[in-house]
Amino acid sequence: MYHRRASQLADAMKLCGDDLPGYASAVALLAVHSAISYSDALLIGFGGTRPRGENHGDAVAALRRACTKARVDQNGIKHFQTLISAKTDISYGEKRVDDETVNKLRTTAERFQVWAERILKQRKGR
Repeated sequence: MYHRRASQLADAMKLCGDDLPGYASAVALLAVHSAISYSDALLIGFGGTRPRGENHGDAVAALRRACTKARVDQNGIKHFQTLISAKTDISYGEKRVDDETVNKLRTTAERFQVWAERILKQRKGR
């Protein structure tokens, strides 16, 4: 379920990104939320549970622990950390998110997606 949700959110981010002036805030939010869903899918795929709290920093730590335990490379976690760090400003900030920031977040989310999809595919093949 979380993998499907993550994929749909990432696809929506890309579609909205085609009209960045009209959907910049949506692209930024979709970037963050697709990464959160990918993290949930990975954590469940590793045989664990996803964090239920509002502190998404816990999800970063949980993903790091799960990757260590599963002996999976952790290169993608830096992308997840970047997206989580931006979540509060994007979701609740009073300033408009500029196009440069949105593009960086979209690129970061796409990189996290590639990393997560590779791991999910490897885990599914086991």
